[in-house]
Amino acid sequence: MKKFTILAMLLLAVTFAFAQVDETDGSALEQPVRKPVEMPWEQVNIGEFAEPVAYPPVRQADVMYYWTVWRIIDLREKANHPLYFPTETNGTWRSLGQTIFDAMDIHNPERTEGVLPLYSDEMCTFPYTRDEMQGQISWSKRMVQIDPETDEEIGEVEQFFQFEPKEITFYKMKEVWYFDKQYSMFRVQILEIQPYVEYERPTTNSSYDEDQDDGDENVRAEMTKKPLGFIYYNELRPFLAQQEVFNVKNQAARISFDDLITWKRDFASLIYKESNVYDREVQDYIANSRDQRIESERITDKLRTFEHDLWEF
Repeated sequence: MKKFTILAMLLLAVTFAFAQVDETDGSALEQPVRKPVEMPWEQVNIGEFAEPVAYPPVRQADVMYYWTVWRIIDLREKANHPLYFPTETNGTWRSLGQTIFDAMDIHNPERTEGVLPLYSDEMCTFPYTRDEMQGQISWSKRMVQIDPETDEEIGEVEQFFQFEPKEITFYKMKEVWYFDKQYSMFRVQILEIQPYVEYERPTTNSSYDEDQDDGDENVRAEMTKKPLGFIYYNELRPFLAQQEVFNVKNQAARISFDDLITWKRDFASLIYKESNVYDREVQDYIANSRDQRIESERITDKLRTFEHDLWEF
């Protein structure tokens, strides 16, 4: 019994010695000394948001009218800044783009369960594989390889660059407006959302003049827009419901992205397409940008007028 007691004491001493060595590691200096100082009062952990609020049940037999529209949400508009900022994660604050990227968890390609899928078609029927998804959120360019000893070109290699959430400048959204006779209400549901990134892609100038070569290898950068893919909105909602968004009216009133987009619909948008027999967008039959906006307002007023005409006074 005495031997076992001595052995246990030796094990405790060795464990304590290793713990002392770990404490002298410089990594301990990087640990925070307190919770983030954000408020003058003691911040109480109020927990996470609840699950997304379910849509009211609807039967196909109760839908007497529905109309499909497509919107574009430009994040450069001031009303949409809560969706774009912060450009970098700041404590618990994240942008909508960062929330989507975190939900897809691209940095962990081995994970397949519990991640947000990305689809290749508007009907959200063909999902990308993890490798294909990685290709969708990145772009590549060919880089010249230089021999470190001779400083000569020895070939080219394709280098990949992953998009950042701050490069998402606008979203396209598909939604359905319908009248439910069971509740006598005109409602809307978002079906899918499509993020677009805008980035500088180096290109070669075709009108190159050797006599005016200034040594920049004739490479220029042009702004390029690329769709990342389609996201089924009902699959995105659980992630939106868990992410708090900045409330521009009162920070004490906590709201999530799901509250802001799904229920409050507190964003500025422009309708660029409605259901039509030709399956064309507004820009396909109206060239002037001013008239395109007028057409968008006409479609919006058509939906408002339909709802207004349902009531008798």
